[in-house]
Amino acid sequence: MPDNQTKSPLPSIYVHTVGCAKNLVDSEMLLGLMKGKARLVESGEDASLIVVNTCGFIDEAKAESIDAVMEAVQLKADDPARRVYVMGCLSQRYREQIQSEIPELDGVYGIGEFKAILRDTGLDGSTPLPAELEIFERRELLSPGHSAYLRISDGCNQHCTYCSIPSMRGRMVSRPLDDVVHEAFSLARRGVQELNVIAQEISSYGEDLGANRICELLRRLNDVPVPWIRLLYSHPPKVDRAFGETIAACDRILPWLDFPVEHVSGEMLKKMARRGDAASLKATMRMLRELNPGMVIRTSIIVGFPGEQERHVQELLEFMEDCPFDRLGVFCYSPEENTPSVNWPDQVPRELAEERKARVMEKQMELSLAANQALVGSVERILIDEVDPASGISEGRTWRDALEIDNTVELRGVRQPGTFVDCRIVDASEYDLIAELLPTEGKGARG
Repeated sequence: MPDNQTKSPLPSIYVHTVGCAKNLVDSEMLLGLMKGKARLVESGEDASLIVVNTCGFIDEAKAESIDAVMEAVQLKADDPARRVYVMGCLSQRYREQIQSEIPELDGVYGIGEFKAILRDTGLDGSTPLPAELEIFERRELLSPGHSAYLRISDGCNQHCTYCSIPSMRGRMVSRPLDDVVHEAFSLARRGVQELNVIAQEISSYGEDLGANRICELLRRLNDVPVPWIRLLYSHPPKVDRAFGETIAACDRILPWLDFPVEHVSGEMLKKMARRGDAASLKATMRMLRELNPGMVIRTSIIVGFPGEQERHVQELLEFMEDCPFDRLGVFCYSPEENTPSVNWPDQVPRELAEERKARVMEKQMELSLAANQALVGSVERILIDEVDPASGISEGRTWRDALEIDNTVELRGVRQPGTFVDCRIVDASEYDLIAELLPTEGKGARG
């Protein structure tokens, strides 16, 4: 946890993480290796060492990364003794350019170059790094202590035509199954109440080792004493009946799945080098919901992909009406250099892509409001994420919602983060619920 002590012989470090949860895990691993050698602080102003862990996935993430780097460089200008280092996907991809254009930086590193960072920061890069499992287990959790990410593999083999991740992260490398399970038990001993299983794509886990083992892994994780296990970043064509049946058979694994379809038009999916079409996606979603009544399906959509026409958008809107997504993120296509789609003809103007995004989000808001209003009057068990003692308001989530990206529940009353409480839903908006506490002996929904 961050330490804001002003008197300490140890250097102070601040890590600014941009991008996805996989990047956050990299930051946590680095900080774990620095335990006892530096103290973690909550802002760059308080730090003698600043590390910016960058994202290079889409234009917005690149811009956010550069902004964070330049803010850190400005802090160094204010205090020349301060040192600034850059790591992550953006620097993996543009290392030489960053070094050339921002000479004030003290070091630029790619993904996972922990030993070099420890060496250059003066925090002991001379000794060998621990085994990978120990590095994972020593992570300094930057998410709320009760909700942690469990990364089961890195890299991706899908090669979608819009995506630069394989060029940055490489091909998929699965962690040994026993190591993943061992880390999950370790996180449970640290008091974690929610495990978020992540990878670039979880549903191919183990294939690089000879056979798909995701269902075996989920059955093993179901023995870990954590109330909620949440599955993120599946690949729809890989989600089969065995996967759905495994979720249904495992009581700790929530009936919740991040299922990024990216589009529903078979024509668009083919151009994206993603298998499937509207019919196959509906069949998979209905199979999941049949096996897991009440299943929550979260997805992401890309609009404005080269060649997208109005009929493709209409197909998407009709799909959403017929087979709704429970949670949805919509993104405008971002042309990424060195990807096949970047120079294709029929590029969609950004203004038109933004208009299509707004229409899709408007439809989702209608669906989300109706679903949330249907919960009014119900008794739910929520996991408290944060509390504001001054206002007496606590904020949490039902099992239907992932940390930071989904709906929240607001209730009056101070409750400890990381605890479960029973409450009655009394009001709802598109993305938020209002609740009242119930006596602790009340029983709520899954959790």
